[in-house]
Amino acid sequence: MTTEAVRRALQASGVRPLRVPDAVSALGSGYAADAYLVRARAGIPGPPSGRSRGASATQIVLRLPKPPLSYSAPLLQRETRLLRALERYDLGVTTPRGMRPIRDGRTFLGTVHEYVGGTPFASGLRGVTRERLCTGIGQFLAALHAVPTVAAIRAGAVERDLWPDLYRGLIAETLPQLGGAAGTWLVQTAEDFERGGGTHHAPRVLVHGDIQQKHLLVDEHSALSGVIDFGEAQVADPALDFAGVLNQLVWADLERVWVAYQAAGGRLDADVERRVRFYIAVVPIYRVLYGEAAQGPQERLGGIRQLAARAAAATRRGASPDR
Repeated sequence: MTTEAVRRALQASGVRPLRVPDAVSALGSGYAADAYLVRARAGIPGPPSGRSRGASATQIVLRLPKPPLSYSAPLLQRETRLLRALERYDLGVTTPRGMRPIRDGRTFLGTVHEYVGGTPFASGLRGVTRERLCTGIGQFLAALHAVPTVAAIRAGAVERDLWPDLYRGLIAETLPQLGGAAGTWLVQTAEDFERGGGTHHAPRVLVHGDIQQKHLLVDEHSALSGVIDFGEAQVADPALDFAGVLNQLVWADLERVWVAYQAAGGRLDADVERRVRFYIAVVPIYRVLYGEAAQGPQERLGGIRQLAARAAAATRRGASPDR
């Protein structure tokens, strides 16, 4: 499986795929990049950095930015710098190593890094395996949030006060695309959050920023073994990562994550639950704003339907947007 863009990037990177069927295969497609697995000859992507074993890697991940390039290319470039810096820290899991940019002259084409083994965790985990997953997530987040913010910013991570610097603007951009009930609910939710203090007093730590099922990889025992896709990493409110846990898990699982997080040295502030509930409530705005460009019009429509459903659920609970 090759396209002209893949061939161009591989040629510019120096990666030499094996001459076998399926030497290049699709791994997945996110909002910012398409990913491909390349079965390559040893020696790529080097030179290795920190604990990286890039010099002997034979499975390489190629990531190509998706349009609009003004959004996706900078994310990949910042991620490259940050991940190379994170190789100096023990996060308890494997993260992409040996990551480097691919350029053709001055044109940024994408990135390559060593393949991170594992599979996304199964949604139906139960009992001890579910506990094991939650423990691993809590331990990973405690380690990530402990990375010195000065080092993260030096490596290119942006520092944000999430309400005034990000969410207020995102919600304003989303509102013109919503119908009456959904728009009214979103305005009320935002106003309630701002009146409650927004994010002004939230701690600032290095967050992953996109915790979700496909980015959390587990081994054959369902233990967290790898975390990928740090393109949204930033120095911001740790509640953003905790809200991400709720993308595929439930509140009881988040509480298990918190137990492991605190046992590993992480600290929870008294206001964290309020902020978690806000971030997860409004998460469909990303589908509304970026879904169509990334995955087509149905992704955008899905986000609008999600917001409408949340507005309807709030009304049924008696929490009418008009209260």
